[in-house]
Amino acid sequence: MSEVTCPKCGMPSTKLYPVETGMRVALESTGQAGNLPDSVCETCYDALSNNISRGVKLRMEEEAKQKNRVMLWKSRVNLVKRGRQLMTQKAFAEAAISYEKYLRVLEMIYEVEKDQLSPDIFSKSSRSKELTVIVSVYWDLVRIYDAHPRYSDNFKKSLGKLTQFAGYSAIYPDIVKKAEIFSRKAKNAGPIRQFIKKSRKSSGRCFIATAVYGSSFHPQVIQLRLFRDYVLNQHALGRKFIAFYYLKSPKWADRLNNTPRVIPFVRFFLNLTSRLIFFLLNRKIRGR
Repeated sequence: MSEVTCPKCGMPSTKLYPVETGMRVALESTGQAGNLPDSVCETCYDALSNNISRGVKLRMEEEAKQKNRVMLWKSRVNLVKRGRQLMTQKAFAEAAISYEKYLRVLEMIYEVEKDQLSPDIFSKSSRSKELTVIVSVYWDLVRIYDAHPRYSDNFKKSLGKLTQFAGYSAIYPDIVKKAEIFSRKAKNAGPIRQFIKKSRKSSGRCFIATAVYGSSFHPQVIQLRLFRDYVLNQHALGRKFIAFYYLKSPKWADRLNNTPRVIPFVRFFLNLTSRLIFFLLNRKIRGR
């Protein structure tokens, strides 16, 4: 029997098997089609059949994963609502469970380890609103865990996370005021007063960006603040730039306020800068 050369692997074969349309479509649906010849040897044909099975399985797993992520994302709203409802009913233990589930959902969605959520994950403008929800959840957890000495570790963790997230949320000033009132009756008043003290000393304002966007909690301002804290502040040169900026920017911001016609041009530049910042922050997140 004469031999022919397989156009795919280049090996001699006694027979070539046609790559039918159904097989080609199945391989294309899993991203494995490539430049397939019209026919291949038996070994290549078997390998392609196995690839279809593996590809279909991987595709189904990915589709299930995406479906699960969507369901989790939707469930987080109900968990927060449930937690707040339980707070009003003074069912604090149940509220804590609902809030902790919410935080765990976020960890699963963004694929981070337990207790490793950080503000830079929410640097994208469409995600920045979630920061306000997260801060309110940590604030409620601080109040819940403050009441029970056996939950001191949970209290410390929640207060630490509140400190980490609060400055990036529009409700930050309100949280500080609530903390001042709560500290008068809190069992762990010392750490809460430290949070308040740190909040008062924090130089969280981005002067120029605030002047341009009109609010220190505008999504673009939050993005710039995240870039400052999670990129610039990690390097000596970046810290020098931050110091220079806070030295000069109040005067520049005043000039902007006095020359409003310039603001649209500065806003255009900052919008471009924010896109670059979003790219850099997301590279940092993926590189963890």
